[in-house]
Amino acid sequence: MEDKEGSLLVGKGVTITGSINATGAVHVYGNVNGEIIAHEICVGVTGKVNGDVKVDVADIHGEIVNSLDVRKTLIIRASGKVSGLIRYDSMEIEHGGSVEGSIEKMSAKNDFGILPSIITSETATKND
Repeated sequence: MEDKEGSLLVGKGVTITGSINATGAVHVYGNVNGEIIAHEICVGVTGKVNGDVKVDVADIHGEIVNSLDVRKTLIIRASGKVSGLIRYDSMEIEHGGSVEGSIEKMSAKNDFGILPSIITSETATKND
């Protein structure tokens, strides 16, 4: 994983309890107990999230339990497991991937209203 501003890595053997709000990607190889709001989440094979997850993009090799809201693309890999309420715009499940619970397709206009945003100098210049 590259060192990118606004990103977080939860390593194997690490447990975090509480809320995570990241403007970039959250990579989980350990355990997270709590809410995650980010642009992107990648849960590794050894990773597990117990809590509500709200992201634009999700790539799941490990496990998410509770609820998962994905505004853009959700990929559940062969080793991945998602349990609970799943809301998505576009979803792909590899052979062997597991989904248990309720699944809803999001409306095109869905906006979480709470995702962090990054204002770049280019964006700021355009708005001046």
